[in-house]
Amino acid sequence: MATPALTPPPWHRQPWPWLLMLMPALALFGGLATFWLAVTTSDPLVVDDYYREGKAINRQLARDDRATQLGLNAALERSADGSALLSLTALAGAALPPELTLRVVHATRAELDQVHRLSAIGEGRYRAADGPLPSTGRWNLMIEDPARSWRLTAIATRFDEPVRFRSQAAPEADRPPGPQGAAR
Repeated sequence: MATPALTPPPWHRQPWPWLLMLMPALALFGGLATFWLAVTTSDPLVVDDYYREGKAINRQLARDDRATQLGLNAALERSADGSALLSLTALAGAALPPELTLRVVHATRAELDQVHRLSAIGEGRYRAADGPLPSTGRWNLMIEDPARSWRLTAIATRFDEPVRFRSQAAPEADRPPGPQGAAR
């Protein structure tokens, strides 16, 4: 008795050719998607003039030192209508300006940045009348006087609780115990 010869199915009915073609196809799709993202989005985080930026950083550090000399501290909170309320304190004898600027800068997306003008409403209290604070995200905050002679900075991820700004030299009560923070 003769056994019939088994003929293998055509190649397109076998699983192995398809499995072998899957990885190059995925790599091609991933490359096209990456190319599309590179062409359609910008990269605002790259700075062209590093020297000029370095000089600007030195000026920013001088502004931080000035805030330390004045003993500035602040607390930012969201009011019931979503606008910014700020409490600012300074060493005795330091005059508080009638207006401040609050910059709310998104960590990665420049189009979400905000600038708020804060007007004095009382002894060391300021209020923004130009819109609400953002709700979520990672934000770099900067408070500065109109002359831009000092600044306070902080990082916030939410505004449902007060955000504290402290000058570089913390008061004695806030220093940790140890040789630098011990009472003399």
